[in-house]
Amino acid sequence: GRPRPRPPPATGADEHNRHIRYVCMCKCVCTALWVALLAAPVAAANDWRRWVSQAADSLSHASRAELSLPRVDGGERLSPAELEAPLLGARLSWLAYAEKRREVEAGLALLGSGMELVRFSPQRDSRGAQWLVARDAESGTLWVAFRGTASLADVVHDLMAAPEQTGAGDAFHSGFLRAARAAAEELREVVEAELRVRPCERLALCGHSLGGALAMTLLGAGLLPCASGDAGAEDAPAEVLAFTYGSPAAFHGQLRGAAMRRGGGAGAGAPRPP
Repeated sequence: GRPRPRPPPATGADEHNRHIRYVCMCKCVCTALWVALLAAPVAAANDWRRWVSQAADSLSHASRAELSLPRVDGGERLSPAELEAPLLGARLSWLAYAEKRREVEAGLALLGSGMELVRFSPQRDSRGAQWLVARDAESGTLWVAFRGTASLADVVHDLMAAPEQTGAGDAFHSGFLRAARAAAEELREVVEAELRVRPCERLALCGHSLGGALAMTLLGAGLLPCASGDAGAEDAPAEVLAFTYGSPAAFHGQLRGAAMRRGGGAGAGAPRPP
């Protein structure tokens, strides 16, 4: 029951030593944070370059491999040549997450000499989406790739799941529909201008997660006239493809009069290929 003796009062030397230790600790923590902040972009860039380099290697490997895989719809088996488009769509969907144009250009250069960036459009506000348009000169394909969820605005689009009907009577995920509409005007101008100057055999849309849903919404809602046949027949591509990866359902039920071919991993509710 005896009270504990109080420690002797700190002297000036003790206070000085405690202050020195505190200052040293703060400097160590600040130095570690600065090193982490400076090293993170370098590490991310190295990882990005390594990933894209592996993507290029896998594409060339797929073209040489003697293999075939069953189709999703149970039809004929896919040939190595048919695998290249879905693989390239996956790489472009990943490149759509880049933050700057020069990063996209560097990634396209690693994917092949025939890849050329037409337009990179970063997300500018809470209504739109991030996307890129690239041309594959070797295959005669114009690619449109959408970024997946990477911002708070994208999360809001994901959560707006209530159905919203279009003039044609089709019901879409309202968040996807509004984001696709916000991006459609600029995207339509870019694609149609490119097709007028350099017509291509096929148009391919792709995206991961939210990006895939936006690609399906853009096609299903007829927001890209050159893909739905509403544009001039001279400029319209002969074939339109959609490749989605881990994409949620973009619309409710079946679309009326939608002519799309599902290229791979399309979200639930996508129309079956002809």
